[in-house]
Amino acid sequence: MKSFLIGLAIGILFLLLLISLGSSFRSEQPLSFNHKKHNDQGIECTTCHAHFKEQTFSGMPALSVCLECHKDPLSQHPDEEKIRQYHKDGKEISWKRLYQMPEDIFFSHRRHVGIAQLDCRQCHGEIGQSETPPVKPLVKMTMKWCMDCHAKSKANNDCLACHV
Repeated sequence: MKSFLIGLAIGILFLLLLISLGSSFRSEQPLSFNHKKHNDQGIECTTCHAHFKEQTFSGMPALSVCLECHKDPLSQHPDEEKIRQYHKDGKEISWKRLYQMPEDIFFSHRRHVGIAQLDCRQCHGEIGQSETPPVKPLVKMTMKWCMDCHAKSKANNDCLACHV
């Protein structure tokens, strides 16, 4: 009986560990991108995320954008060489999405940034000050969080405005 209880306790702990790992979305980026360093140099969000004012999506940084400054070494950081290696290999940088909306949600950057004039920080927090790529979203977006923002800004809170 004692070994059964020990086995059960170990099984429950293992199950809880698996659940906690699965529920915390984490994304490791291929390059250790320093938002703060680029932001401090006056590089705007639109330089790397070119579509967020006009499209439903923001877009990920294209290799060609990185090469505008990093075709030749600027520092001793090993990720600079990775950029040039992607270019040599003829591959785009395989950035990982940090924010993932559920399938039944329609979210448009154009509506929120282009039309409603929201600042990136309202949804993405202080990502512009991060020195290493975040492994999970800096802001936990929940339906209540979105609805509170819509109510505060007097935006449409009808279910069909977001749920498709």
